[in-house]
This record gives sequence, C-alpha cells and structure tokens, in this order.
Amino acid sequence: MSFTYTRGGSTSKGIAAWIRILFGPIGIILAIYFLIGVFHNTAPPHFPSTAASFTSLHSWIQYFISIFFWPLSYWHPLLSVGKWTVTGSIIFP
Repeated sequence: MSFTYTRGGSTSKGIAAWIRILFGPIGIILAIYFLIGVFHNTAPPHFPSTAASFTSLHSWIQYFISIFFWPLSYWHPLLSVGKWTVTGSIIFP
C-alpha cells in the first residue's frame, strides 16, 4: 500500500508525498502546533536529563506527550459527577 497525495492537479506517491505535505500548508500548521507545544508546556531547564537511564527515558516520553497534547490543558468539562470542596481534615473540621 502506497501513500498518495494530490494537490493542484499533480499526484505524489510514497516519500515524495510526505515531503510535499511537510513543506506545504499542512506542514506549516504542524510546525506551529509543535512549537507552541514546546514553549507552552516546558519550563526551565526545558529538556529532561540526558543521562542513560530508564528514568531519563520516562521523562523524555512525558515531555513529548506534553508537547503533542498541550491543547487539552485548556479543556474544562462543563458537567462532572461532583465538585471537590475544602472541608477541613479529620483532626480540624
């Protein structure tokens, strides 16, 4: 199965189709989306540790997930099962 992309009367297949998408209007929108994700969701020092460990790998995975899903930070559901309220503690009601 080969990927095809048609625009302006010409058709590209395979790698050429992906390159046309990346350097076309869709690619510009994707680049802006990722740049906003990088600068919106990261605080100094911006990048996770580069040490060779599983913790570092986990931090990098979380970093890329935050970049891909940054628009969800603006989502606030209108309806929920209940609201959390401060009621004190067992010791100090």
